[in-house]
Amino acid sequence: MKNYFKKFSIMFVMLLVFIGVVAVQNETIANAATIGQALTAPEAGWKRISCSYNSNIEYGKDFFDYKSSGLYHNYESESYIKLYFYGTKIRIMDDMCDNRKQGAVIYLDNKGENISSYKSSGIIHQGMVYEKTGLEQKLHSVYIKIPYEKSKYFTMFNIDLDENGYLANPKETIYLNKSTTTLTEETSEQLKATTIPVGTEVVWTSSDSAIATVDSTGKVVGVKEGQATITATTSDGLTAICIVNVTKKAEQESISLNKSTTNLIIDDSETLIATTTPAGINVKWSSSDPTVATVDSNGKVTAVGAGTATITAITSDGSNLSAACVVTVTPKGTDPASEEKIVNIAHAKGDNTNNPGGEVTIIFHGSADTILSIVKTADVKDVWIGDNFTYTLVITNTGTKTAKAVVVNDPAPNHIDFNVSGVTTTQGTVDSSSTSKNITVNVGDILPGGTVTIKIHSTVIA
Repeated sequence: MKNYFKKFSIMFVMLLVFIGVVAVQNETIANAATIGQALTAPEAGWKRISCSYNSNIEYGKDFFDYKSSGLYHNYESESYIKLYFYGTKIRIMDDMCDNRKQGAVIYLDNKGENISSYKSSGIIHQGMVYEKTGLEQKLHSVYIKIPYEKSKYFTMFNIDLDENGYLANPKETIYLNKSTTTLTEETSEQLKATTIPVGTEVVWTSSDSAIATVDSTGKVVGVKEGQATITATTSDGLTAICIVNVTKKAEQESISLNKSTTNLIIDDSETLIATTTPAGINVKWSSSDPTVATVDSNGKVTAVGAGTATITAITSDGSNLSAACVVTVTPKGTDPASEEKIVNIAHAKGDNTNNPGGEVTIIFHGSADTILSIVKTADVKDVWIGDNFTYTLVITNTGTKTAKAVVVNDPAPNHIDFNVSGVTTTQGTVDSSSTSKNITVNVGDILPGGTVTIKIHSTVIA
């Protein structure tokens, strides 16, 4: 029984020791290294670059290869170390001991401060002697000025950079301020190339100019959705690239109504149609005067009392874009049909068909000072049997009053067939009674100065 407790006690003590070791290890891993602390391996978020035989580090005079290790040491005399690195942070490690120089100055991007691995007693292997974080992601210059100090050494064992960092060739290199970027169509961004030596000529190219273009200064323009590689090349063939992702330009939001004005008689109704870009945006309808005209959630306008009201459609997606229609309501008994009916007959203009004298009849309601004009032309000069061509009718209200309930009637000239399904009009609808020999278009109201264009596709027959 006594032995049992002894074994249990020993195991319990060992467990406490193990827990303690793990806690210390976890604390060391969790805490970032500080100047003067041993750092035998890079911490998370860093990567290590050995200084041994590293051709991207330039050493001044009086450096020697210490014990064929590739770790170059300076002894006593003045000298320098020069390097360039791309990244956002840097650490320098050396064995810290009492034979190291104390007066060296490190210039990072021309800003100097002391750097030393001197330690008056003992030794710290792979001690961190310099650290800078939070730098701009670009190419940085490092110059270490090493003074004369009797019987003292200066060297570097390792350099830690961020995970995407690297040492650049100190004699010749090129890099861009960005390795990737995203543009939308028709937007641009200026890329900047840094070269060693400074001022080296750079030629810019795009792997796909249909996606993104680049000019001689490095200005990149997104053309259409996709990915392109922008390359900067020196005269010696060194290159740096930036991957450009172009995204589709957002559609310009808009809203419009099928009518900007309309006329109603009390108790009549009409449904306005709102068209939005992008399609499908919800619309909220309102009336400036519900005693004149009301409007429901579907755009149906109902005439209530004589007067004028503005019906407004507003997008409800937060953009608050709007479109309006002015509604004029007249009392019953003032139907435009009861007004004087005016008939306007116009002849085809020119001699561009084999029978240009086809008459176009326009019927509308209004006062005598309501004047409509019409010009009818064809898009060909000469035609032959079997040829297809198009008549264009342009109707213009040149008077000072609105022409109401306009109807255009165009009979086909001899040897001409109309294509009923191919008739188009900028206002109104093609009447269902239309045939290959006669086209009728119910245009509706034409305001003073208003124009309506009708196109009739036609075929020459024997």
